[in-house]
Amino acid sequence: MTARLVLNWLNESVIGIEIWQFIGLGVMALIIVVARFAIIFALNQAIRRRTAPERHEFWQFELKRMQRPLLLLLGAITLAIGFPVLDFDSDVEHVVEIFANFASTFAGVLVGFRLVDAAADYWQEIANETDSKLDDQLVPLARTAGKIFVGAIGAVFILQNLDVNITSLIAGLGLGGLAVALAAQDTLKNLLGGATILADKPFQVGDWVILDDIEGTVEQVGFRSTRIRTFADSLITVPNARMTDTAVNNMGQRTWRRYYTTVGIAYHTDPDRIQAFVEGIRAIVRSNANMRHDYYIVELHSFGSSSLNIMVYTFIGASNWNEELRTRHVFNLDIIRLASELQVEFAFPTQTLHLASRVDGAQEIPAPRERSDLARTVDDFAPDGEAGQRSDDPITKGYDNG
Repeated sequence: MTARLVLNWLNESVIGIEIWQFIGLGVMALIIVVARFAIIFALNQAIRRRTAPERHEFWQFELKRMQRPLLLLLGAITLAIGFPVLDFDSDVEHVVEIFANFASTFAGVLVGFRLVDAAADYWQEIANETDSKLDDQLVPLARTAGKIFVGAIGAVFILQNLDVNITSLIAGLGLGGLAVALAAQDTLKNLLGGATILADKPFQVGDWVILDDIEGTVEQVGFRSTRIRTFADSLITVPNARMTDTAVNNMGQRTWRRYYTTVGIAYHTDPDRIQAFVEGIRAIVRSNANMRHDYYIVELHSFGSSSLNIMVYTFIGASNWNEELRTRHVFNLDIIRLASELQVEFAFPTQTLHLASRVDGAQEIPAPRERSDLARTVDDFAPDGEAGQRSDDPITKGYDNG
């Protein structure tokens, strides 16, 4: 009697739905919650046991981002499997089936996107710890390619649910492929250009490049275009086809950065003091650890309209522009200090009027200054007494001999 009453009560209808069907829907909801909890718990345990402690926080964050798409996917799958068991009307079952198929496909795409992001973020952290910049370029491309692949699979499932003949669709695309290719020539060129950049590696992310009127730092290399951050902090997007057809001056791949300048000193500077000043600059170059020591030129170069011009030609070893500027700064200050010590005056544009007067008799030529008066100051700038080291130079040799 009791069992019959229970069965009668379960078969009673409320708003057209029997009570046992309500219970079935509740059981399905409970299954979804329990399954989600079990999957998250299992993944957390796998993270703790299978990953390094310093990676736990990273994977916990990625797992948290995946919980909502995972819940939607579990709900859609449970609905697609369990709803037909509840024996609803065939029309209702058909609508729910279509909804469950679309929801499961959409949720699957979201889960796939989250998995691609998690893998790309993990590879990005590893790439940041390496010296190579190639992996920094490949990670964004891999992220984009993975999402395109997942999206394409989702689109195929959706088309199948809409009863679209995939084979006929692909055949139709093949017939129209020629027209699409002709209309998308520039896009195809850019895609091939991106592949060429990855293969030839004319530049990498972070390199300072000059491309015609564009100058800046490479920020991202994509399939279609390359993004360059200018020194004015603007972002320029350059099609990859242009990057492969135009000469790219990669300033970031320099081993040495040339430093060339002319130091103008006053015309009334005596020759001994000029020679001491030149030797002092050479000693400064040799004493600077960030400058090239095997090749440099410091010579009295030319007679200017208002100055004696000393050419300084050397190279700086620097990994970036800031380091180069810092080395230039230190080098220039050392030259200024040397000039102050030797009492050498820097020249500036002037005009001097000389009035010649007739003097009877021969004029006495003053004796040159002793080298020792100036060499002491020059030696202060030379490491381990290297000043005057270039004895093979005829000018220096003659100077050393007095």
